[in-house]
Amino acid sequence: MAQAKRKSEPVPHEAIRALIRRLAEPNLPACIILRGEERYFADQAVQAALDAASAKGLEIVRFDSADPDGSISDLIGDLLGGALFASARLFLVRGADALLKKGASASAQAFPEAVLARVRSGDGSPVVLQGAGLRANQTLVQELTEAGALNVACRKLWDSPPPWDPDPRKAELVQWLVGRARERKIGLSPDQAAFVVAATGNDLAALDGQLDRLGKGGGDLRSQILWEGAVSPFQLADPFLAGDAPRAVAGIESLFQSGFQGRDGARTLDQGALLALLFSALLSKLRETVAAGEVLERGGALDAAIEAAGVKATPTARKAFEARLAQRPAPEWRKLYLEVTELERRSRSGATVDVVDFVHLALRWRRKPQAPSHARR
Repeated sequence: MAQAKRKSEPVPHEAIRALIRRLAEPNLPACIILRGEERYFADQAVQAALDAASAKGLEIVRFDSADPDGSISDLIGDLLGGALFASARLFLVRGADALLKKGASASAQAFPEAVLARVRSGDGSPVVLQGAGLRANQTLVQELTEAGALNVACRKLWDSPPPWDPDPRKAELVQWLVGRARERKIGLSPDQAAFVVAATGNDLAALDGQLDRLGKGGGDLRSQILWEGAVSPFQLADPFLAGDAPRAVAGIESLFQSGFQGRDGARTLDQGALLALLFSALLSKLRETVAAGEVLERGGALDAAIEAAGVKATPTARKAFEARLAQRPAPEWRKLYLEVTELERRSRSGATVDVVDFVHLALRWRRKPQAPSHARR
Protein backbone atom coordinates (compact mmCIF):
# COMPACT_ATOMS: atom_id res chain seq x y z
CA MET A 1 0.00 0.00 0.00
CA ALA A 2 1.61 3.29 -1.12
CA GLN A 3 1.71 6.15 1.31
CA ALA A 4 -0.39 9.28 0.83
CA LYS A 5 -1.20 12.25 2.99
CA ARG A 6 -4.20 11.86 5.24
CA LYS A 7 -5.83 13.94 7.94
CA SER A 8 -4.15 13.54 11.31
CA GLU A 9 -5.50 10.35 12.86
CA PRO A 10 -3.96 7.79 15.22
CA VAL A 11 -2.33 4.85 13.49
CA PRO A 12 -4.69 1.85 13.81
CA HIS A 13 -2.75 -0.13 16.42
CA GLU A 14 -2.50 2.92 18.67
CA ALA A 15 -6.23 3.55 18.22
CA ILE A 16 -6.96 -0.08 19.18
CA ARG A 17 -4.84 0.25 22.34
CA ALA A 18 -6.75 3.43 23.24
CA LEU A 19 -10.05 1.61 22.67
CA ILE A 20 -9.01 -1.27 24.94
CA ARG A 21 -8.13 1.22 27.70
CA ARG A 22 -11.53 2.88 27.28
CA LEU A 23 -13.32 -0.49 27.46
CA ALA A 24 -11.68 -1.13 30.85
CA GLU A 25 -13.60 1.80 32.35
CA PRO A 26 -16.77 1.11 34.42
CA ASN A 27 -19.18 2.37 31.73
CA LEU A 28 -18.87 1.12 28.16
CA PRO A 29 -19.09 3.63 25.28
CA ALA A 30 -22.57 3.94 23.76
CA CYS A 31 -21.24 3.25 20.26
CA ILE A 32 -18.04 2.05 18.60
CA ILE A 33 -17.54 2.53 14.85
CA LEU A 34 -14.86 0.35 13.23
CA ARG A 35 -14.31 1.57 9.67
CA GLY A 36 -11.69 0.38 7.23
CA GLU A 37 -10.56 -2.70 5.34
CA GLU A 38 -7.97 -4.09 7.78
CA ARG A 39 -9.83 -7.04 9.28
CA TYR A 40 -6.93 -7.80 11.68
CA PHE A 41 -7.50 -4.55 13.59
CA ALA A 42 -11.30 -4.75 13.32
CA ASP A 43 -11.27 -8.28 14.77
CA GLN A 44 -9.06 -7.15 17.65
CA ALA A 45 -11.46 -4.31 18.45
CA VAL A 46 -14.55 -6.53 18.17
CA GLN A 47 -13.05 -9.14 20.48
CA ALA A 48 -12.08 -6.49 23.03
CA ALA A 49 -15.66 -5.14 22.99
CA LEU A 50 -17.15 -8.64 23.36
CA ASP A 51 -14.82 -9.45 26.25
CA ALA A 52 -15.72 -6.21 28.03
CA ALA A 53 -19.45 -6.80 27.50
CA SER A 54 -19.23 -10.39 28.76
CA ALA A 55 -17.31 -9.29 31.85
CA LYS A 56 -20.16 -6.89 32.67
CA GLY A 57 -22.85 -9.51 32.09
CA LEU A 58 -24.33 -7.95 28.94
CA GLU A 59 -26.42 -9.98 26.53
CA ILE A 60 -24.79 -10.19 23.06
CA VAL A 61 -26.83 -9.59 19.90
CA ARG A 62 -24.94 -10.38 16.69
CA PHE A 63 -25.78 -9.54 13.08
CA ASP A 64 -23.72 -9.96 9.91
CA SER A 65 -25.01 -8.49 6.65
CA ALA A 66 -23.13 -11.22 4.74
CA ASP A 67 -25.09 -13.97 6.51
CA PRO A 68 -27.98 -15.05 4.23
CA ASP A 69 -29.91 -16.21 7.31
CA GLY A 70 -29.59 -12.86 9.08
CA SER A 71 -32.80 -10.86 9.49
CA ILE A 72 -32.50 -7.09 9.33
CA SER A 73 -36.08 -6.80 10.59
CA ASP A 74 -35.16 -8.81 13.71
CA LEU A 75 -32.08 -6.64 14.23
CA ILE A 76 -34.13 -3.44 14.07
CA GLY A 77 -36.68 -4.94 16.45
CA ASP A 78 -33.87 -5.81 18.88
CA LEU A 79 -32.38 -2.31 18.62
CA LEU A 80 -35.73 -0.75 19.45
CA GLY A 81 -36.60 -3.29 22.16
CA GLY A 82 -35.18 -4.18 25.56
CA ALA A 83 -32.89 -6.91 26.82
CA LEU A 84 -34.54 -10.24 27.59
CA PHE A 85 -32.17 -11.86 30.07
CA ALA A 86 -29.81 -9.07 31.16
CA SER A 87 -29.91 -5.44 32.20
CA ALA A 88 -28.40 -4.37 28.86
CA ARG A 89 -27.17 -5.72 25.53
CA LEU A 90 -24.21 -5.24 23.23
CA PHE A 91 -25.21 -5.06 19.57
CA LEU A 92 -22.49 -6.21 17.14
CA VAL A 93 -23.28 -5.39 13.51
CA ARG A 94 -20.74 -6.75 11.01
CA GLY A 95 -20.84 -5.41 7.45
CA ALA A 96 -22.78 -2.35 8.58
CA ASP A 97 -21.71 -0.48 5.43
CA ALA A 98 -23.91 -2.81 3.31
CA LEU A 99 -26.96 -1.61 5.25
CA LEU A 100 -26.25 2.01 4.34
CA LYS A 101 -25.92 1.61 0.57
CA LYS A 102 -28.49 3.13 -1.77
CA GLY A 103 -29.40 -0.31 -3.07
CA ALA A 104 -29.99 -1.75 0.41
CA SER A 105 -33.30 -3.51 1.08
CA ALA A 106 -36.39 -1.62 2.18
CA SER A 107 -36.03 -3.19 5.63
CA ALA A 108 -32.53 -1.71 5.97
CA GLN A 109 -33.81 1.83 5.48
CA ALA A 110 -34.95 1.89 9.11
CA PHE A 111 -31.51 0.80 10.34
CA PRO A 112 -29.88 4.26 10.77
CA GLU A 113 -32.74 5.63 12.88
CA ALA A 114 -32.88 2.46 14.97
CA VAL A 115 -29.14 2.71 15.73
CA LEU A 116 -29.42 6.42 16.58
CA ALA A 117 -32.39 5.77 18.86
CA ARG A 118 -30.50 3.03 20.73
CA VAL A 119 -27.33 5.13 21.11
CA ARG A 120 -29.23 8.23 22.24
CA SER A 121 -31.27 6.28 24.77
CA GLY A 122 -28.27 6.04 27.10
CA ASP A 123 -29.48 2.76 28.57
CA GLY A 124 -26.02 1.16 28.70
CA SER A 125 -26.48 -1.02 25.61
CA PRO A 126 -23.47 -0.35 23.32
CA VAL A 127 -23.68 -0.65 19.53
CA VAL A 128 -20.58 -1.81 17.62
CA LEU A 129 -20.68 -1.12 13.88
CA GLN A 130 -17.98 -2.71 11.73
CA GLY A 131 -17.59 -2.32 7.98
CA ALA A 132 -14.78 -2.06 5.46
CA GLY A 133 -16.79 0.54 3.54
CA LEU A 134 -17.83 2.75 6.46
CA ARG A 135 -16.60 6.31 5.90
CA ALA A 136 -16.07 9.21 8.25
CA ASN A 137 -18.23 11.48 6.07
CA GLN A 138 -21.30 9.20 5.96
CA THR A 139 -24.35 10.77 7.54
CA LEU A 140 -24.91 8.03 10.13
CA VAL A 141 -21.22 7.94 11.07
CA GLN A 142 -21.16 11.72 11.50
CA GLU A 143 -24.34 11.73 13.59
CA LEU A 144 -23.08 8.93 15.81
CA THR A 145 -19.70 10.65 16.24
CA GLU A 146 -21.49 13.84 17.30
CA ALA A 147 -23.44 11.71 19.79
CA GLY A 148 -20.15 10.57 21.34
CA ALA A 149 -19.34 7.39 19.41
CA LEU A 150 -15.74 6.19 19.29
CA ASN A 151 -14.68 6.33 15.64
CA VAL A 152 -11.77 3.96 14.97
CA ALA A 153 -10.06 3.79 11.55
CA CYS A 154 -8.99 0.18 10.90
CA ARG A 155 -7.09 0.96 7.71
CA LYS A 156 -4.26 -0.94 6.09
CA LEU A 157 -0.78 0.04 7.23
CA TRP A 158 1.51 1.69 4.69
CA ASP A 159 3.93 -0.95 3.40
CA SER A 160 6.13 1.63 1.63
CA PRO A 161 8.11 4.41 3.31
CA PRO A 162 7.19 8.05 2.61
CA PRO A 163 8.57 9.13 -0.78
CA TRP A 164 10.58 11.96 0.79
CA ASP A 165 12.33 9.48 3.15
CA PRO A 166 12.73 6.20 1.21
CA ASP A 167 14.30 4.19 4.06
CA PRO A 168 12.23 0.94 4.06
CA ARG A 169 12.56 0.77 7.83
CA LYS A 170 10.37 3.90 8.03
CA ALA A 171 7.33 2.11 6.55
CA GLU A 172 4.41 1.86 8.99
CA LEU A 173 4.15 -1.87 8.42
CA VAL A 174 7.81 -2.43 9.33
CA GLN A 175 7.53 -0.28 12.45
CA TRP A 176 4.37 -2.13 13.50
CA LEU A 177 6.13 -5.48 13.10
CA VAL A 178 9.08 -4.34 15.22
CA GLY A 179 6.65 -3.23 17.93
CA ARG A 180 4.62 -6.43 17.68
CA ALA A 181 7.80 -8.52 18.03
CA ARG A 182 8.76 -6.46 21.09
CA GLU A 183 5.32 -7.14 22.64
CA ARG A 184 5.90 -10.85 22.10
CA LYS A 185 9.48 -10.64 23.44
CA ILE A 186 10.98 -11.70 20.11
CA GLY A 187 14.17 -9.98 19.01
CA LEU A 188 13.68 -8.36 15.61
CA SER A 189 15.69 -5.43 14.27
CA PRO A 190 14.21 -2.91 11.79
CA ASP A 191 16.40 -4.39 9.04
CA GLN A 192 15.12 -7.89 9.78
CA ALA A 193 11.53 -6.62 9.96
CA ALA A 194 11.90 -5.05 6.51
CA PHE A 195 13.01 -8.43 5.14
CA VAL A 196 10.06 -10.23 6.78
CA VAL A 197 7.63 -7.67 5.33
CA ALA A 198 9.13 -8.08 1.85
CA ALA A 199 8.71 -11.85 2.16
CA THR A 200 5.18 -11.75 3.54
CA GLY A 201 3.35 -8.72 2.21
CA ASN A 202 0.72 -6.56 3.90
CA ASP A 203 -1.07 -9.37 5.76
CA LEU A 204 -0.90 -8.76 9.51
CA ALA A 205 -2.13 -12.21 10.45
CA ALA A 206 0.53 -13.79 8.21
CA LEU A 207 3.18 -11.52 9.75
CA ASP A 208 2.07 -12.66 13.20
CA GLY A 209 2.51 -16.22 11.92
CA GLN A 210 6.06 -15.40 10.83
CA LEU A 211 6.74 -14.19 14.39
CA ASP A 212 5.47 -17.57 15.64
CA ARG A 213 8.23 -19.22 13.60
CA LEU A 214 10.88 -16.77 14.77
CA GLY A 215 9.81 -17.24 18.38
CA LYS A 216 10.66 -20.93 18.14
CA GLY A 217 14.23 -20.19 17.02
CA GLY A 218 16.25 -22.78 15.15
CA GLY A 219 18.51 -21.07 12.63
CA ASP A 220 19.04 -17.75 10.90
CA LEU A 221 16.10 -15.54 10.05
CA ARG A 222 16.12 -16.21 6.30
CA SER A 223 15.88 -19.96 6.81
CA GLN A 224 12.88 -19.58 9.17
CA ILE A 225 10.80 -17.17 7.08
CA LEU A 226 8.32 -18.51 4.51
CA TRP A 227 7.98 -16.49 1.32
CA GLU A 228 4.30 -15.58 1.10
CA GLY A 229 4.20 -12.08 -0.29
CA ALA A 230 2.98 -11.19 -3.78
CA VAL A 231 4.94 -8.08 -4.73
CA SER A 232 3.67 -5.95 -7.60
CA PRO A 233 6.17 -5.20 -10.40
CA PHE A 234 5.26 -1.52 -9.98
CA GLN A 235 5.97 -1.67 -6.23
CA LEU A 236 9.31 -3.31 -6.94
CA ALA A 237 10.41 -0.55 -9.35
CA ASP A 238 10.87 2.07 -6.61
CA PRO A 239 13.44 0.28 -4.38
CA PHE A 240 15.14 -1.09 -7.50
CA LEU A 241 15.70 2.38 -8.98
CA ALA A 242 16.58 3.86 -5.59
CA GLY A 243 19.49 1.44 -5.33
CA ASP A 244 17.96 -0.15 -2.21
CA ALA A 245 19.49 -3.53 -2.97
CA PRO A 246 18.29 -5.49 0.11
CA ARG A 247 14.65 -4.50 -0.46
CA ALA A 248 14.91 -4.86 -4.23
CA VAL A 249 16.46 -8.34 -4.05
CA ALA A 250 13.89 -9.48 -1.50
CA GLY A 251 11.13 -8.17 -3.76
CA ILE A 252 12.61 -9.84 -6.85
CA GLU A 253 12.80 -13.19 -5.06
CA SER A 254 9.21 -12.82 -3.85
CA LEU A 255 7.95 -11.80 -7.29
CA PHE A 256 9.53 -14.72 -9.13
CA GLN A 257 8.62 -17.28 -6.43
CA SER A 258 5.09 -16.14 -5.56
CA GLY A 259 3.95 -14.25 -8.65
CA PHE A 260 1.89 -11.07 -8.41
CA GLN A 261 -1.72 -10.14 -7.88
CA GLY A 262 -3.57 -8.83 -10.91
CA ARG A 263 -6.37 -6.27 -10.92
CA ASP A 264 -8.92 -9.08 -10.75
CA GLY A 265 -7.39 -10.26 -7.47
CA ALA A 266 -6.00 -13.48 -8.97
CA ARG A 267 -2.34 -14.34 -8.48
CA THR A 268 -0.35 -14.64 -11.72
CA LEU A 269 2.68 -16.92 -11.99
CA ASP A 270 3.18 -16.65 -15.76
CA GLN A 271 6.78 -15.51 -16.24
CA GLY A 272 6.09 -13.89 -19.61
CA ALA A 273 3.45 -11.62 -18.10
CA LEU A 274 5.68 -10.96 -15.11
CA LEU A 275 8.64 -9.89 -17.27
CA ALA A 276 6.45 -7.67 -19.46
CA LEU A 277 5.03 -5.80 -16.47
CA LEU A 278 8.38 -5.54 -14.69
CA PHE A 279 10.11 -4.10 -17.76
CA SER A 280 7.17 -1.75 -18.33
CA ALA A 281 7.36 -0.46 -14.74
CA LEU A 282 11.14 0.02 -14.79
CA LEU A 283 11.40 1.57 -18.24
CA SER A 284 8.51 4.01 -17.81
CA LYS A 285 10.06 5.37 -14.60
CA LEU A 286 13.52 5.42 -16.18
CA ARG A 287 12.32 7.34 -19.27
CA GLU A 288 10.83 10.13 -17.18
CA THR A 289 13.89 10.21 -14.90
CA VAL A 290 16.32 10.37 -17.83
CA ALA A 291 14.29 13.17 -19.43
CA ALA A 292 14.36 15.21 -16.23
CA GLY A 293 18.03 14.47 -15.58
CA GLU A 294 19.01 15.73 -19.02
CA VAL A 295 17.20 19.03 -18.42
CA LEU A 296 19.12 19.49 -15.16
CA GLU A 297 22.35 18.46 -16.88
CA ARG A 298 21.85 21.34 -19.35
CA GLY A 299 21.39 23.78 -16.48
CA GLY A 300 17.59 23.81 -16.52
CA ALA A 301 15.45 24.43 -13.45
CA LEU A 302 13.85 21.65 -11.44
CA ASP A 303 10.34 22.74 -12.47
CA ALA A 304 11.32 22.48 -16.14
CA ALA A 305 12.82 19.03 -15.50
CA ILE A 306 9.63 17.80 -13.86
CA GLU A 307 7.58 19.19 -16.73
CA ALA A 308 9.83 17.41 -19.24
CA ALA A 309 9.34 14.15 -17.37
CA GLY A 310 5.56 14.51 -17.53
CA VAL A 311 5.19 13.80 -13.81
CA LYS A 312 1.84 14.66 -12.26
CA ALA A 313 2.20 17.86 -10.28
CA THR A 314 0.60 16.66 -7.02
CA PRO A 315 2.77 17.41 -3.96
CA THR A 316 3.21 13.72 -3.11
CA ALA A 317 4.12 12.73 -6.67
CA ARG A 318 6.55 15.64 -6.94
CA LYS A 319 8.34 14.72 -3.70
CA ALA A 320 8.58 11.09 -4.74
CA PHE A 321 10.03 12.04 -8.13
CA GLU A 322 12.51 14.51 -6.63
CA ALA A 323 13.69 11.82 -4.21
CA ARG A 324 14.24 9.36 -7.07
CA LEU A 325 15.96 11.95 -9.27
CA ALA A 326 18.37 12.82 -6.48
CA GLN A 327 19.77 9.28 -6.32
CA ARG A 328 22.05 9.60 -9.38
CA PRO A 329 23.44 12.10 -11.91
CA ALA A 330 22.04 12.07 -15.45
CA PRO A 331 24.81 9.93 -17.04
CA GLU A 332 24.17 7.11 -14.56
CA TRP A 333 20.41 7.20 -15.23
CA ARG A 334 21.12 6.90 -18.97
CA LYS A 335 23.44 3.96 -18.41
CA LEU A 336 20.89 2.16 -16.21
CA TYR A 337 18.18 2.80 -18.81
CA LEU A 338 20.36 1.25 -21.52
CA GLU A 339 21.09 -1.82 -19.37
CA VAL A 340 17.40 -2.44 -18.66
CA THR A 341 16.58 -1.87 -22.34
CA GLU A 342 19.22 -4.41 -23.36
CA LEU A 343 17.87 -6.93 -20.86
CA GLU A 344 14.37 -6.45 -22.28
CA ARG A 345 15.71 -6.91 -25.84
CA ARG A 346 17.31 -10.19 -24.78
CA SER A 347 14.05 -11.44 -23.28
CA ARG A 348 12.19 -10.59 -26.50
CA SER A 349 14.78 -12.37 -28.64
CA GLY A 350 14.16 -15.68 -26.90
CA ALA A 351 17.13 -15.64 -24.51
CA THR A 352 16.46 -16.77 -20.94
CA VAL A 353 15.95 -13.83 -18.57
CA ASP A 354 15.05 -14.72 -15.01
CA VAL A 355 15.45 -13.84 -11.34
CA VAL A 356 19.26 -14.11 -11.50
CA ASP A 357 19.51 -11.37 -14.13
CA PHE A 358 17.43 -8.95 -12.07
CA VAL A 359 19.29 -9.73 -8.84
CA HIS A 360 22.62 -9.10 -10.58
CA LEU A 361 21.28 -5.84 -12.01
CA ALA A 362 20.00 -4.70 -8.61
CA LEU A 363 23.33 -5.52 -6.95
CA ARG A 364 25.35 -3.72 -9.65
CA TRP A 365 23.30 -0.58 -9.15
CA ARG A 366 23.10 -0.66 -5.37
CA ARG A 367 24.09 2.58 -3.71
CA LYS A 368 23.54 4.66 -0.63
CA PRO A 369 21.18 7.60 -1.22
CA GLN A 370 23.32 10.62 -2.06
CA ALA A 371 21.86 13.73 -3.62
CA PRO A 372 23.98 15.20 -6.43
CA SER A 373 24.31 18.99 -6.38
CA HIS A 374 22.07 19.54 -9.43
CA ALA A 375 19.07 17.87 -7.73
CA ARG A 376 19.07 20.46 -4.92
CA ARG A 377 18.44 23.45 -7.16
